[in-house]
Amino acid sequence: MDLGLKDKVAIITGASRGIGAAIAETLSAEGMRLVLVARSGSDLKTVASRCGTDTCIVPLDLRQTDTPQKTVDEALATFGGIDLLVNNAGATKRGDFLTLNDDDWQDGFALKFYAAMRCSRAAWKHLQASQGAIINIAGVGGRTGNADFTIGGSVNASLMYLTKALADRGAKDGI
Repeated sequence: MDLGLKDKVAIITGASRGIGAAIAETLSAEGMRLVLVARSGSDLKTVASRCGTDTCIVPLDLRQTDTPQKTVDEALATFGGIDLLVNNAGATKRGDFLTLNDDDWQDGFALKFYAAMRCSRAAWKHLQASQGAIINIAGVGGRTGNADFTIGGSVNASLMYLTKALADRGAKDGI
């Protein structure tokens, strides 16, 4: 299927396995040039090998506040622009609410919510220039409560709200 994505540039976070790797492979098959981001450089190399030559990897931790800007800078240096940002990174610790500590909560929000917010902010003007798009991957746990998924549910609910807010702003900015 030709979706008209040939030679467009996508940043995909959490691209080293699972949903992120599947998104990378699908977009590569459509001819997109890819910037793959995750902590595991070796896993990113494996995914990149399945995606073709127009792929660069950014083996950095999205919990670090400077990683989103470094990722955008790498996309611009390698491909000259950004057309799509897929915020997919972020697994959270499961467990009973009373046993999860502050570090568990901070880690969950840092990887999924704050990384998506920072990546979106860093890529915004470039997506605006290309009339690009942002896709945020959030789980259904953000809509339904579960005693063993309090962090994930809370993070996903926050990401869903951020997605709606960015869509409202994006409508004004052409994203």
